[in-house]
Amino acid sequence: MLKSMLDAVMERRARQLVEQVGAWLPTAGPVLDLGSGTGHLSARLERELGLEVVTADVSDMHVVGRPPVLIADGVLPFEEGTFSAALLFFMLAYPDDPAGVLSEAARVTRGPVIVVQSLHSGRVGYAWLRIREFLWTIVAFHVSKVLGYVPPDATFTMNTRRFYTAQQLQRDVTAAGLQIRSRQEWPVLPGRSLVVAGWILEPACARGVKTRAMAGRPAFARDAKTRATAARRHE
Repeated sequence: MLKSMLDAVMERRARQLVEQVGAWLPTAGPVLDLGSGTGHLSARLERELGLEVVTADVSDMHVVGRPPVLIADGVLPFEEGTFSAALLFFMLAYPDDPAGVLSEAARVTRGPVIVVQSLHSGRVGYAWLRIREFLWTIVAFHVSKVLGYVPPDATFTMNTRRFYTAQQLQRDVTAAGLQIRSRQEWPVLPGRSLVVAGWILEPACARGVKTRAMAGRPAFARDAKTRATAARRHE
């Protein structure tokens, strides 16, 4: 009974995440789910979208799907460009070096790095986020372990090291050599004092290439127009 209730909560969360960022996902895998937790999100991606998903986490607390590849802060055990996308959902608050994690995710990914993270602005949002983190992460993990919902040898590794604002997350993204290609926000509290933000990240050099290409087209168009005008004058 309790397991069914917990499964329902996790399935609802996974369904919401897929609805929110599903349009950003590639049409083919493999996709890296970094910080995969109970595995409900990756299982839903495989079931509904037919994507091959590789899960990875610092502790095995999977409930559904395959066990994750166990990792630690530092170099990921994957080759460069292995994945079509990397998903980092609600996990950047925990690692010692989030910029390093983002950089490694970009290294092993040939497509977008998709980040979903809670962001606060102001005291109310900060306080609410701390309370939610305590209940949803710390209390929920230990209760789940007592009830036998997560594997008995699962270790608690989700010690919150930071509560992000948009500016602070942007700082880590920049430090990782990445930039925001697209973003979306879903308000949690009135006044946007707490939001769930979804960001598509790409290497910082990518926009420069696009900008130069786009800048070249108007210049070419202007040159063509100038030549056409001059030709008409000589007719």
